[in-house]
Amino acid sequence: MRKLWQTRLRRHQKTQFKYLRLVFNDHFVLILLILFGALLYGYSQWVRQLMPSWWLRPALALVLTALLSFGRLASLSEPADATFLLPQTSSFAQYLFKARRYSLLLPSVVLALGAAASVPLLLVLNIDPLSGGITLGALLLIFKDLDLWLQLIEHYGVQRPAWVSRFPLFVAAFASLTLGLFLHPAYGMIIALALDLGFRWVVLAGHFQPATLDWLSLNASEAKRMDRLYRFYNLFTDVPGLNSGVHRRKWLDIFLPLVRKTPAHTWAYLYLRGFLRQTTYLGLWVRLVIVGAVVLALIQVWWLAALVAGLLVYLVGFQLLPLAFAYSEMVMARLYPVPASQQRAAFQHLTAVLLVVFALVLTAGPLALGHWVVALWAGAGALLVAVLFAFWYLPYRLRKKPLMPA
Repeated sequence: MRKLWQTRLRRHQKTQFKYLRLVFNDHFVLILLILFGALLYGYSQWVRQLMPSWWLRPALALVLTALLSFGRLASLSEPADATFLLPQTSSFAQYLFKARRYSLLLPSVVLALGAAASVPLLLVLNIDPLSGGITLGALLLIFKDLDLWLQLIEHYGVQRPAWVSRFPLFVAAFASLTLGLFLHPAYGMIIALALDLGFRWVVLAGHFQPATLDWLSLNASEAKRMDRLYRFYNLFTDVPGLNSGVHRRKWLDIFLPLVRKTPAHTWAYLYLRGFLRQTTYLGLWVRLVIVGAVVLALIQVWWLAALVAGLLVYLVGFQLLPLAFAYSEMVMARLYPVPASQQRAAFQHLTAVLLVVFALVLTAGPLALGHWVVALWAGAGALLVAVLFAFWYLPYRLRKKPLMPA
């Protein structure tokens, strides 16, 4: 099993590195660096104005608890395992133990960064930053270790109390974090350590049976995890064999009458409906507008807000480009009795509207905090980039690659 795990891990890492090189290209890294710098600057300015309040401790505990949900068990299992490795079900537990340890690496980095970002808030709460930051990070890592154990035994027929599941774990983590932020994170760390050791002793040592593995559940969980990962990669490059999800979303049909159902608006209606129904594009647009509004709410420098808003609009527009070619392989689209120029104009118009609306919604963040000047400059910068992208950069890109290949 050790050799099998090492072989699959090397193959998995090789595939991930191939896609990561495409995701973190020069443009995206530059945007991330600017956004990260802007976020740090805005965060530092926000912390300086904070006063110890009753809501600060539970709010920080809630954010850190949400970070605990990041990271799933990476078993790297394959559908054929249920057939060819069935006689090795008992020994396969050792394989999954190695997978659980590997799955802890990336969440550990995220949680360590979350603990480090919480250190300035510990100063506001009159907690020693050195001991508080270290014990807070240890608290989060222990709870994540317990979370991965729970994800592992979900695929086994383990007899455990009803309260031993992920939701009660997050409730316990929130309570421990809140208590630790009121007293000291060391108290929360002791509670987390007691829960982790108690789980290993009561559940794993007493009821764990390696021969009760549910192969179908394990394979379905791994397929779902990899699907989410590849959908993220698909925002930046084409992933073979991956199809975008489509949902009906009847509540969004109120936007469809904005485009008339006439031959002159055939492609406009098709692109709008595709944007509303495909999970890739609508979900990306909504997530980025929420994150962007929060980031701009933390920035109090007008020129920095304008720069960040413009970068966010460019990033959204760049990620919408694949939608233009979503119907290039659809045979019936070639039979539409409409000129080819209509398709290009329809996508350009939709992109312009989406980017302008995106730019206006971004200003809701600073406006909610009464930063009128910042909101004005952020909106101006975002609108400028939206216009340049829709009416200059987009036509240039569409000329280089035809929407309907010959």
